[in-house]
Amino acid sequence: RVAAFLGAKLGLDAERVHLLRVAAPMHDVGKLATPGEILRKSGPLTPTERKEMQRHTVVGHEILANSKSELLRLAARIALTHHERYDGTGYPHGLSAEEIPIEGRITAVADVFDALLSDRCYRPAMTVEETVEVLKEGRGTHFDPEVVDALIDGLAEVLRLRTDVR
Repeated sequence: RVAAFLGAKLGLDAERVHLLRVAAPMHDVGKLATPGEILRKSGPLTPTERKEMQRHTVVGHEILANSKSELLRLAARIALTHHERYDGTGYPHGLSAEEIPIEGRITAVADVFDALLSDRCYRPAMTVEETVEVLKEGRGTHFDPEVVDALIDGLAEVLRLRTDVR
């Protein structure tokens, strides 16, 4: 729902916003192939574990990509690109800026926003203020500046959408 809100705020047409709303939650489907002990690890990942975790983007793409469904093809692109970084230092392909599909850039911000506000086995949830600060710090490096700005500008609505889901 947050990804769809951001897509609409950024001017995507209604059909694309609808597809984004349904496709974005599939972004981590590739984690099905990630060993549970890595997913649940409470401390830092070793370089080998990190490499295994990063494979989830490619695995998710492989699971979803060969479909005739426009929805599943979009979900495949999102799965592949949601860990690319705006400055080109992300994975799996080191794409930057506009090379990253807008849906991947949107899902990256929505995913990190949700993750930071959620308890994890390796850290407690952050406050809204701390989360917004992380997004601001990553604006233009980790994240598309326009997507971060759209989230911050619509923060009250984003928080309502997130609360309504839970």
